[in-house]
Amino acid sequence: MQISNMAYMGVESMVRLAVFGENTPCTMQGLAVWLNHSESYTEILMARLHAAGLVKINYGPGGGCYIARPAHRITVAEIFQALNEPSSLLKRPLNEITFEPEEYGDLHGTDLLWESLKRNILLFLNGISLADIVQERIYSFANDETESHPDFQTSMHSMAKH
Repeated sequence: MQISNMAYMGVESMVRLAVFGENTPCTMQGLAVWLNHSESYTEILMARLHAAGLVKINYGPGGGCYIARPAHRITVAEIFQALNEPSSLLKRPLNEITFEPEEYGDLHGTDLLWESLKRNILLFLNGISLADIVQERIYSFANDETESHPDFQTSMHSMAKH
């Protein structure tokens, strides 16, 4: 299964905003550089997250993007849904009368399989908050910064002995 670039960048940007916190803005330019994308792409991404109520945007000097609520109250599933991921089935059977996609109960075979997979993915991602990812990211950053310092390694070994 492949995740779209927009969904991947949405999660990455939301983690970045969560690290900054609810009160510290991150500029569009700063986010664009961090994501390694253009400012216009970043603005589109932030606009979609803003429309979903996940991001607050303050324009003008001193402005920027913020997470709209605490990181523990934002799930990865919400981010995916804001960016239409996983995408809806493109080849769903159409109702002959209304030419609209059939209801879930009318799906069969592989369409039913893919719809069930999509629902299970979202159910799984609903159990993962931004706070869960941020904690992992902070721990990872701390390890990257300290593994190269011999003094840190020595102090960690002495702490482990006590």
